[in-house]
Amino acid sequence: MSGSQIPFKKNYILGASLVLAAFVLGLMMVWTVRTLKSYDDTVKVRGLCEKEVPADRVVYRITYNEKSNSLAELRSTVQAHNNVVVKLLRDAGFSEDEIKVGNASYDDRYSWANNTSQITYRYQASQTITVFTKNLDLVRKMQQTLETDLVNQNILASSWADYQYLGLNDIKPSMIAESLENARTAADEFAKNSHSRIGKMRTASQGVFEIDDLDENTPQVKKVRVVTTVEYYLK
Repeated sequence: MSGSQIPFKKNYILGASLVLAAFVLGLMMVWTVRTLKSYDDTVKVRGLCEKEVPADRVVYRITYNEKSNSLAELRSTVQAHNNVVVKLLRDAGFSEDEIKVGNASYDDRYSWANNTSQITYRYQASQTITVFTKNLDLVRKMQQTLETDLVNQNILASSWADYQYLGLNDIKPSMIAESLENARTAADEFAKNSHSRIGKMRTASQGVFEIDDLDENTPQVKKVRVVTTVEYYLK
C-alpha cells in the first residue's frame, strides 16, 4: 500500500465516524424531544369516596330561661331548676360524668333599657345543662319526654341533640385508598377514549373530609365524603 493511500483511508474512517456520530446524536435528539413532549400530556381526574357511618357520640343540651326582680331569688331558682334537670337525667340512666352543668348567664335588664318602667322583671338568667354520651338510644328516648316532664315541674325548657362521629381517623386510610382507586379508574377511561395510556402520577392532592347528616330525619347516621384530585402523565 502506497503512502498516499494511508491518509485517504484515515480520512475515510474519520468521515464515516462523524457521519455515524451525527446520526446517533440525531436519533437521541428525536427521542429526547418525543420524551419531553410526552411529559406535556397529562390528565387530571377526581376520585370520590363516600361512606355512611353511625354517629358514635351525642351532645344533648337542655336550656331554660328564668326572670325575677330579686337577683338572690333568681340564683336560688336556677339552682333548684338545675337540681330538677340533673335528677331527671340521672333517673333516666345518664352517669354523673356525662352531665355537665354550665355557669348560668345573668343579665340586668335595667343596664341597657331606655325606659325601665316597661320592664316587668329586672333580672334574667339563661342556663344550659349538657350531656356528653355515647348512649344515642337513651338520648332519643329522653327527647320524647324531657320537655313535658319539665313543664310539669314549672320549667319551660328546650332541648336539642347534636349527633357526632369521632371515628374519622379509623376510616381515613381506606377512604383515601378508595378515592385514589376511583381516580385511577376515571383516568384509565379517559386514556382509553383518547387512544393513549396512563403513565406515572404527576401530582395528587387530598380534599378535606366532610361529615354531614345523612338527611334531616336521620342525624344519627353520618355521611363521610372525600375527593382526591390526581394528575397522571399520558403516553
